[in-house]
Amino acid sequence: MYITTDVSSIASFMLSTPGCIVAYPTETFYGLGSRADDIEGLNRIVTAKGRDTAKGMIVLVADIYMASSLTVIDERQKNLLKRIWPGPVSVVLRAVQEIKPVLAPEGKVALRISPNSIAASLVGRVGPITSTSANRSGAPPARTAGEVARQGLDIDAILDGGESPGGQPSTLIDLTVWPPLCLREGAIPFSDIMSILH
Repeated sequence: MYITTDVSSIASFMLSTPGCIVAYPTETFYGLGSRADDIEGLNRIVTAKGRDTAKGMIVLVADIYMASSLTVIDERQKNLLKRIWPGPVSVVLRAVQEIKPVLAPEGKVALRISPNSIAASLVGRVGPITSTSANRSGAPPARTAGEVARQGLDIDAILDGGESPGGQPSTLIDLTVWPPLCLREGAIPFSDIMSILH
């Protein structure tokens, strides 16, 4: 397995290697990334984690413009996103038709802009990538490159960004309904997000 601290080499690897999976640090735990348009990589992640395909996967984007290439975002949603991103809040939006069904069950996909500088740099170079936790389903999420390696997952590379903070996963909210609905309480209390709307 390829382990490095060099973002550019991981980005080049992801752009040139169909089906590859890399682990990388986020603002909470390490995530598993393949390009969002790489169906071979997406399917490998599902298999590596033993994940239910009906659950979908969170996708990291670099900015609202990139988010708009994957989803339908109205002004009300955009105004909220500008207040909560970058941050540990993932939002479910209506997907555009080109998104792979494994990412967008029921035509919806969850997106986030990570405040982690390494994750943000990777997404800026590669484009939208998945951000599902770097562990087998049911196992504790990994906070270091070493913990990822010890999982024995079928992945190709690890971008070592040191120890991630851990804590709670991202808060997950559904923006396809209004007012938004909390799907998972996480690092940012849902009540804090709702207070922005008032």
